[in-house]
Amino acid sequence: MNEPAKIDPATVLVTGASGFIGSHLVDYLLSLGCTVHCLVRKTSNLRWLDPSRVHLHAVDLARLEQLGDTLGEAEYLFHCAGLTRAKTRQEYFRINADLCSPLYRNCAARGKRLKAIVHLSSLAAVGPAMPGRPVNEKTPCRPLTFYGQSKRAGEEIARQFSSSLPMVILRPPVVYGPRENNFFTYLRAVSRGWNIKIGSTRRDLSLIHVADLVRAMVTAAAAPPHEENVFFVTDGKAYSWEDVAQAAMQALDVRARSIVIPESVLFPLAVLCETLARFGTEPALLDRQRLIDICQGSWTASCEKFMNHYGFQPRHDLSSGLAETLGWYKNHRWL
Repeated sequence: MNEPAKIDPATVLVTGASGFIGSHLVDYLLSLGCTVHCLVRKTSNLRWLDPSRVHLHAVDLARLEQLGDTLGEAEYLFHCAGLTRAKTRQEYFRINADLCSPLYRNCAARGKRLKAIVHLSSLAAVGPAMPGRPVNEKTPCRPLTFYGQSKRAGEEIARQFSSSLPMVILRPPVVYGPRENNFFTYLRAVSRGWNIKIGSTRRDLSLIHVADLVRAMVTAAAAPPHEENVFFVTDGKAYSWEDVAQAAMQALDVRARSIVIPESVLFPLAVLCETLARFGTEPALLDRQRLIDICQGSWTASCEKFMNHYGFQPRHDLSSGLAETLGWYKNHRWL
């Protein structure tokens, strides 16, 4: 394929529609003329969704009978709901894995018009790479954290339904862009003149801008493969954290002073953050699980399979993607 396929204006369901990735996907689907049904929690913050343009459904994924005929009318399902931070292993698994079973059972029973289901997983479901050797779809899965293990479990459930449902599983790496909070924390530090480094070891990562990810999701939905339906999706390059810092400094027109934090300091800090989080409603931004991720030398993946299969090319590299993202943060007074 020379040009990525697109779905015609269609009736679409999006789980996790109020989140960072889900809300950008909703915007893109609306731009294609789709009728978009957004599945959200009753407690979801709906600031990125326009109720006049979408159909909102505050339902439990385990009880989709509450949707009435909507599931039966849907032509595409994008399963974006998930947790990237949680206080316990059980919470990760409940949302990222356990809810997949009733969701896909309902799809198999009632989603007779479904042309594709896109299950959004993560590079974390596979685990880190060896330095200079990005993981690919043939790499054995060895997730290190509760998050990665729960995303892997969700993948396994999606695979079980692949024989009866048109399933595509996508594994993005770090996703950044407007509205994102976690990566933003690092960018905010750079904007304030601090280039934070963890230890002295080089650390590499793959990235993808959220606009490219949602384009990839729709491209995959337009032509779900019958076999080999798992893909990594990145911007096609690998970066060091120093590359990220330099690109951010250039976009912000600032000079940031490097501050090296020894790995040995992070463990007691993570324990302290976890302890404090027990007294609040939100998970800690840094905990021992997150520390496992941070201390890996390479979170890189090859998206050659996806690009070759779909003829897909990202529109953002690190430089243009960060410039656009930081511009949004400035315009919306996040910086």
